[in-house]
Amino acid sequence: MTDDMLEKLKLAFANSFTDVEAALYCWISPRTSYDYCSKNPDFAELKEALKKKPNIKAKLNWIKKINEQDYQASKEWLERKSRDEFSLKTETDNTTKIEIEGNISIKDAESMSEYERNELRKAIISWEKL
Repeated sequence: MTDDMLEKLKLAFANSFTDVEAALYCWISPRTSYDYCSKNPDFAELKEALKKKPNIKAKLNWIKKINEQDYQASKEWLERKSRDEFSLKTETDNTTKIEIEGNISIKDAESMSEYERNELRKAIISWEKL
């Protein structure tokens, strides 16, 4: 891998390209990039750090707007970073555990009529129990 190729890969990763996109951008196969990273763990670590660069730039832009007394940017920051106090959305936990008694084999299921399969589905997913 040449120095020019590595610089081009760094540029691609700094612009949040995926591994495949970066390889295609540099006209190399993704396997070549993966092999290089596996042989050069420092580069692999740098690659992952570079992929976060756009997020850092975006944060800096947001903070700049806040420092300029931008009300909307401040409001959005608080809604996202201080959710308990400022969020406009209510988060709920919709996880429900459904236990199925007994198992049915594929052979048994295939031998059932459509009506029987529907009745079994209703028993498995009973909206009244939720």
